[in-house]
Amino acid sequence: MARTDNEIRITPSMLDRLLDYEPDVSSEAAKSRTKSLRELKQSVQRDLEFLLNTRRIIEISETLEETLNSVLNFGLPDFTGTSANNPSEQKWLVKSLTAALKIHEPRLKDLKITLEPISNVERILRFRIEARLRVEPTPEPVTFDTILQLGSGAFQVKEK
Repeated sequence: MARTDNEIRITPSMLDRLLDYEPDVSSEAAKSRTKSLRELKQSVQRDLEFLLNTRRIIEISETLEETLNSVLNFGLPDFTGTSANNPSEQKWLVKSLTAALKIHEPRLKDLKITLEPISNVERILRFRIEARLRVEPTPEPVTFDTILQLGSGAFQVKEK
């Protein structure tokens, strides 16, 4: 028996299940797949921004494989002093972003991060994060345009 659009459910993240955005409402209304999908994308966007704006306190040895996958390794390494014009440092930054997202954002698969061409005028780096959201029955393509403010080290993530 085929399921209708309303019967296909998307499970929210643990954080979203714990948060109550409408504490005065005692029951939850059924959501369509479209609304659930939109909320999931917003949730992923929010969580990506949290992840990318978190700096690791310590560097963990690669010999401690399970520790690399733990919350001790949440966030990005400190990249203060990284040169935006240095190709090897650009590659390192993309590699760091990719590793952090693969470990700490399991809702994304087939992840691809690209660095957009840089302008010498702006003090920013632009990244494009392309992936597929893990939703059933069919994964949903998603793209996030991400800006790194080099002066402050802050990331901004926007769904495209």
